Amino acid sequence: MKNFAIAFLLVFSTNCFSQDTITTAKVKDYMDKEVCAVGKVVSFKLAAEGKSTNYINIDKPYPESIFTVVISNSYLEKLNIKIEDLKDKTVLVKGTITVYKNDPKQIPQIFNPISIVAKKE
Repeated sequence: MKNFAIAFLLVFSTNCFSQDTITTAKVKDYMDKEVCAVGKVVSFKLAAEGKSTNYINIDKPYPESIFTVVISNSYLEKLNIKIEDLKDKTVLVKGTITVYKNDPKQIPQIFNPISIVAKKE
């Protein structure tokens, strides 16, 4: 089982490296496109009781966020990720860049990313 998990991560991290990897400063230029963004997890907000949405802030904490990963509890389980383990780590996040329609700040985000991989430091 451990070998399967390692192989799974290698496949997704290879996919990330095979396409352009962008910094969070450039995500606004890639709206509605699938990208692999790289940055450091600086803060997060776990879903409150009865809620299912978690937020991971990359490179700048909320409310100064410049890029956020939004991920549901069920999707976290599917990817077998613990957000707490990503704190202060550089991550590669693969997914489509969007903006939540009711966000007055129009902060770019990836909702339920294809993959999140902590980069080896």
